[in-house]
Amino acid sequence: MPLLSDRVCMITGAGQGLGRAVALEMAREGARVVLLERNPDTLQAVAAEIAAAGGSAAPYTLDVTDYETYGRIAADVIAKQGRIDVLVNNAAINPDAKTILEDRLEDWRRTLAINLEAVYMGSKLVAPQMVKQKDGRIISIASIQGFASSGTVGAYNAAKGGIIAFTKSMAVELGAYNILVNAVAPGFMSTPMSVINGVNETETPEFIEWYVDKAKIPLRRTGYPEDVSGTVIFLASPYCRYMTGQLLVVDGGLMSTF
Repeated sequence: MPLLSDRVCMITGAGQGLGRAVALEMAREGARVVLLERNPDTLQAVAAEIAAAGGSAAPYTLDVTDYETYGRIAADVIAKQGRIDVLVNNAAINPDAKTILEDRLEDWRRTLAINLEAVYMGSKLVAPQMVKQKDGRIISIASIQGFASSGTVGAYNAAKGGIIAFTKSMAVELGAYNILVNAVAPGFMSTPMSVINGVNETETPEFIEWYVDKAKIPLRRTGYPEDVSGTVIFLASPYCRYMTGQLLVVDGGLMSTF
């Protein structure tokens, strides 16, 4: 039997990268997938891909910082599907690399709004339904940059670190209701977010030399969304029953080296 048979799983940022990979894999595992994505073109493409494979997908166009619309969507999903079993907080932006000497307050606020505050709001919107069900999973996508830094993108790092702390807080708050709250921290992944100024940072000669050839990443390659999505599936599945408040690092061994 599929791992997520008939489970209602909501994924933010589902139109590309890790969100798309999670949505496709959840659908293959029998979930009724709810796709939340601000780009209507990629949103419909993923929904069509799932439908073509015989899966169930309900697409909603959403900017995760539009909390009024987010609330209406959550209510609509509950009205139509009867429940929300899993929320995957995935939507994020990766701002230009700048230090605190160069960045601007408005950039900081925008990054925190999308990468952290929307995690809070999405979780807040689904938690009451999960409490009623006495069952639920909230899974948030953090990053190794939540506890290690490249020396730039401080707002991104702060948001991802905030996700890790907030995950632990929610796990304690919601444990009495059988709601499991966990986070996943990917390392380097080749996704649309890794393309900066038209260049995929995981394909540059510098990256290949240091992280692959010199084995800073012990598995000697960058990661891909499909390398991480399986961890999300585990956290959403019946195999994860007694784990909450945890951070699972999926980085090819990067953080084990020095």
